[in-house]
Amino acid sequence: MALSSDRNIVTEVTILAGLNLALSYEIASVSRLEERLSQSIVPEVREKLKRHLVQTREQQERLKEMIRILGGQAIAEKGRLPIPEPPPSLKSMIESRSTDSQREVFESLNDLIVERAESIMYEGGIHALELLKADKKIIKIMKKNLKEEQAFGNWLEKNNPRIAKRLMTKQLGEKKKTKATTTTATSDSDEEQIEGQEYETVTSAP
Repeated sequence: MALSSDRNIVTEVTILAGLNLALSYEIASVSRLEERLSQSIVPEVREKLKRHLVQTREQQERLKEMIRILGGQAIAEKGRLPIPEPPPSLKSMIESRSTDSQREVFESLNDLIVERAESIMYEGGIHALELLKADKKIIKIMKKNLKEEQAFGNWLEKNNPRIAKRLMTKQLGEKKKTKATTTTATSDSDEEQIEGQEYETVTSAP
């Protein structure tokens, strides 16, 4: 599957650059998925992350193969994923005060942002390849990668609200339970103190 001999060198370089750009994002995505997989506290999310991690590694290999066939060299550097970054002061507060449930909700939203951004990247890349009249096999590979990104993104968009609600409801329930336990313990302590004072009054009476 070599590029035709009359292909403009600029076009060839552009196609290889685009494939390497996609590869750099997938390299970064693998790192993030591995980190999320080690931190997520929701079993069904972990299962989806694990599955998409396998898909992402396969996406990398497909892109590397296309680059090799076109005579290019696959990049090893990570691209920068579009994850929102709060101001340092707010980030410090969030990291120090957030519960595991809250962090899971935050990161699940970031998961969705990353997947949608990757989908946009692939859509733009496919459109560019079509305009450049690139080999249909390259476009087919890009479309396969796009389909997988869209599928995971769709799952996140559909299920994130339900999972977030469950996590926050559980957290509020635990907080109420803790507060009730503390209140009961305080009441018992107060009663014991009053009984002790009454006993001292009786025993000290002439």
